[in-house]
Amino acid sequence: MRKVIVTGANGFIGSSLIKRLIKEKIEVTAIDISFQECRLPKSELIKEKEISLFDFEELERQIERKEYDAFYHLAWRGVNGKDKADPLIQNDNIRMTLKCAEIAHKKGCKKFLCAGTVAEQTVNSLESLNVTAGGMMYGVAKHCTHLMLETYCKTIGLPFVWMQFSNIYGPMNKTGNLISYTLGEILSKREATFGPANQPYDFIYIDDLIEAVYRLGGQKTRYATYFIGSGTPRILSDYLNEIGELCNEKELIKIGVRPDDGIKYSEKMFDNSGLKQDIGNYISTSFRDGVEKTINSYKKECE
Repeated sequence: MRKVIVTGANGFIGSSLIKRLIKEKIEVTAIDISFQECRLPKSELIKEKEISLFDFEELERQIERKEYDAFYHLAWRGVNGKDKADPLIQNDNIRMTLKCAEIAHKKGCKKFLCAGTVAEQTVNSLESLNVTAGGMMYGVAKHCTHLMLETYCKTIGLPFVWMQFSNIYGPMNKTGNLISYTLGEILSKREATFGPANQPYDFIYIDDLIEAVYRLGGQKTRYATYFIGSGTPRILSDYLNEIGELCNEKELIKIGVRPDDGIKYSEKMFDNSGLKQDIGNYISTSFRDGVEKTINSYKKECE
């Protein structure tokens, strides 16, 4: 790859990807709504574009027409807090993503790669639930985006990859996901509370995720969808207890305190065999090593 576009460029995943790209001397058009608290390194290879992705005319105007090797669409509004459960905000994301694909096609991008989530799998439990957790709306919106985007890209002839991310963790991740929540609580000497935690789960360290995302942009791909995770799921309670042990705060991990949300997970959801066949092994960080790195980062921030 020589030239790429990255949306959500100043976020946890986007900034990590861009650092990997410029190591390979790849030119990056970095798009985000703000770079005021910039996570990106200073580099002549990075061209920052401060644009709202919902301003479609400005977005199309600001992106030059070049032979881009890949368009990495990582931006998404409402990944935590009350916005995660807001159907109107989540619906806006679907339209925004389709518009980005249209612009990618117009600007001569060779491949459009979009960030999905393992939370999409929760739609399989929807029929059996009488009440849903608010955050489930996020997974449903991603699932809808996946279906519409794949259909649209195949209609216009734009090569497409849907990257279904597992549960990501690592230094500087403050999105409120499971590991950042757990560490944030127990390192502050507060109890971290959970439901039964008796189902399979999977986590992936940020550097390993980025390695897979980078390779998917530059290598030939056989499939439209890839799950990007560790490929070695374990029962969630095992992960949580290990985090407690590594922090010397196991007594603050409270399992079974919250009610079961009714969402069902299976090991099949976390199958990354197709991905490994196409890009090779991309995992170099064990869960223990990744959590230790993340803990050390949290502690440095508090010094």
